[in-house]
Amino acid sequence: MEKSHFEQAKLWLEGAKYIANYNSEEKYKYVVAVAMAIHAIIKANDALTFKFTGNTARRHDDARRLFEDLIKKNFVKAKYAAYKQIIQDAINDKAKAEYRAAFFSKNDFEVIKRKAEKFIEMVEEILIFKK
Repeated sequence: MEKSHFEQAKLWLEGAKYIANYNSEEKYKYVVAVAMAIHAIIKANDALTFKFTGNTARRHDDARRLFEDLIKKNFVKAKYAAYKQIIQDAINDKAKAEYRAAFFSKNDFEVIKRKAEKFIEMVEEILIFKK
């Protein structure tokens, strides 16, 4: 099941990249792309928490706490502790992107995209899906 969560995370991110690069001047495309990248981070975290605890966050706000629990239980190496901030940043931006119609620029998308790529790479390394 964790592989399913992980594959979905990658698809959310690929979708975000597609939307951000869509040949349109529509300024709202970055709001959608940011929201999708956020979902990629949360879904990748779900892959980790499901692998090691058998559950996922019921609310997005629980994602950071669950990640911190994985570190405390040594399922995730302490060297990745700072990645909890990636989750927190995603959660903070989620409501802005989905409910408050905040403006996100191309640069904002690039920042969250890099964070999502970094987080997904870390998850892949931990779950050993790399070939």
